[in-house]
Amino acid sequence: MTHSLHREGKLESLEKDYAVFIYPARGFNYKGCAPRVRRLVEIVYQTEPVNMIATTLRKNLYSGVNPDDVLDSIKEGCRVFSVFDDREKIKTLMERFKKADQGISIVISGLIDKVRDIAAEVGLNPHTINLSIGVHGNTTVLPPADIRQFTTMCGHGMVSPHLVRDVIRRVKTRKVNLWDGSLTLAKPCSCGIYNPYRSVEILEALAPVYTVKRW
Repeated sequence: MTHSLHREGKLESLEKDYAVFIYPARGFNYKGCAPRVRRLVEIVYQTEPVNMIATTLRKNLYSGVNPDDVLDSIKEGCRVFSVFDDREKIKTLMERFKKADQGISIVISGLIDKVRDIAAEVGLNPHTINLSIGVHGNTTVLPPADIRQFTTMCGHGMVSPHLVRDVIRRVKTRKVNLWDGSLTLAKPCSCGIYNPYRSVEILEALAPVYTVKRW
């Protein structure tokens, strides 16, 4: 199961959003996996992710860390979560992972037809497929769909709907630009899969139609 399955938004937006997990498994490849995970992370960096976090460091790309900090932190059992904003990057990444053949489980989340097409193009057959069946229960307490486009980009729900509304207001009133506003939303993400490039586009679309008012 992956916490990246519930991302919401328009199809053309989700086509620019792919989460990638590097996941050693206890009982299979956990012991002694650090060098192999480190090699896979080097490949991730070469393919230009838009966000990433290693569980041994717990700081995403917008928390002041550099590649050496991340690579030096990797030890046995480290899992690495990342996100990309381009289909061709994901195809290149899968080709590089396939060639490296490190024997570590890779999980890729995105629109299922797009991910399967890319896998077929690089000659990979997915071992397992997980699908979201939606959100159930008392959905009336959820923020509206336009706000969930932002909040669901953090799999742990660390991007507050209140923060999203505040950033939209600040963008609309020109107190902050689109990129800085997007980084404000990316920083709290504890799983490293908030896509700030995608949220720039969503902010740009929402700000003109959003009403500015006090809390």
